[in-house]
Amino acid sequence: MIHALNIAHLANSAVAALPGAEIDALRNLHPSDIAETLEESGCSPSQIVEVLVQIGNHTASDAFGQLNIESQQACLEASNAQTMLRFVENMEPDDRVDLLKAVDDDVREAIMPLIAQAERNDIRKLWKYEEGTAGAVMTTEYAVLPQGIMVANALEQMRLQAPNKETIYTIHITDDQRHLLGIVSLRDLIMSKPRTTLEAIMETRVISVPHDMAEEEVAAIIAKYDLLAVPVVDRENRLLGIITVDDVIDIMEAENTEDFQRISAMVPFEEEYFKRPLPRLFWSRFLWLAVLLFTSLVSTTIMEMNSAVIHQMVALAFFIPLVTGTCGNAGTQSATMVVRALALGEIGPGDVFRVFRRELFMGVALGGSLGLMAYFRVFLQDHSMILGWTVGVALLATLLTANLTGALMPLLLKKLNLDPALTAGPFIATVIDAVGITLYFQIAIFLMRVIK
Repeated sequence: MIHALNIAHLANSAVAALPGAEIDALRNLHPSDIAETLEESGCSPSQIVEVLVQIGNHTASDAFGQLNIESQQACLEASNAQTMLRFVENMEPDDRVDLLKAVDDDVREAIMPLIAQAERNDIRKLWKYEEGTAGAVMTTEYAVLPQGIMVANALEQMRLQAPNKETIYTIHITDDQRHLLGIVSLRDLIMSKPRTTLEAIMETRVISVPHDMAEEEVAAIIAKYDLLAVPVVDRENRLLGIITVDDVIDIMEAENTEDFQRISAMVPFEEEYFKRPLPRLFWSRFLWLAVLLFTSLVSTTIMEMNSAVIHQMVALAFFIPLVTGTCGNAGTQSATMVVRALALGEIGPGDVFRVFRRELFMGVALGGSLGLMAYFRVFLQDHSMILGWTVGVALLATLLTANLTGALMPLLLKKLNLDPALTAGPFIATVIDAVGITLYFQIAIFLMRVIK
């Protein structure tokens, strides 16, 4: 990295002009390292653009593509459209559409007429697809050949196509109406005899995805079949684009980040930590904390309603944290396991009865074991059979309830097309607290009547 940035002096310069040695050093970096260097330099968006202009050549365009979308948006909005044109035109089609969706309308209207007709057509095609679907993340820069040509001709055509395609390792074979007929790997193409037709060597059992498939499902398919790219087709099996493995990595990172934020009881956000304004960071945390506070107040209300029981046996209050804490942990465990299994495609909403039977057995086994341990611990310390039975049986009942709730709630949310990650973490623990306290006091009341 260029000395934590010798280019930091740009922050004090309205007109950025780096010494030739520093520009040469930047040119020798990987585009991702150039982008990281510029983002960490403290330069303004216009200064970042000026440095990229000085770098010139294709490296600068690649580096602009590696900036995060907030930096790209700021650069585009801070500079004139003519300067930004070559950076925007050289972006991957799906990334270009994401950027143009993010900028202000007047900025988009200024640069769109300057973009070449072919790129404008791609933008219009990709713009119509709903966010989070295969169509929204695919690229239209795929390698394609007709089935009737020979290998020698195919190789010649691929030499012409290669500079403008995102990947050529998988070549798609289509007819005149763009119907996907098969695929040929670059390796098979090179290894085949020159006069062999593509029809003879292509693989016709093609794994493809519809344009409206959820992006996380596409990621699961690419991971399952170990693909470098997967074709995206319409309802008539016409080839629309491809999704490459690097796009899937971005999808998985975004999904994991969103799930982690939901599990931690936050409204998901995409910005980097220091780039998210404090008011928006406040609201993304406050909303869920307010919901959890309200749920916790339900637990407090339940305890107040059972104050008479606590007066009869004050020691009951000492073991409330034991019961609710253990059951909250159990509910979180089962919710986390089911959410992960759903994400990996190991189970689906149709497996609800299988999951119910499995977690019913697990809840009884865990509740019985931990309830027995709690009974002996309470009885040996307090010498009270009623208290021991109350804590032990309450632990069994609440843990069984928590286990089933934690396992079945993600399946229910998945069935309703909601994010299963909503159930994990603080949310499920807080809900189980209220349920656990209710069961705890009801069992205490019942046993106090029976044993007396």
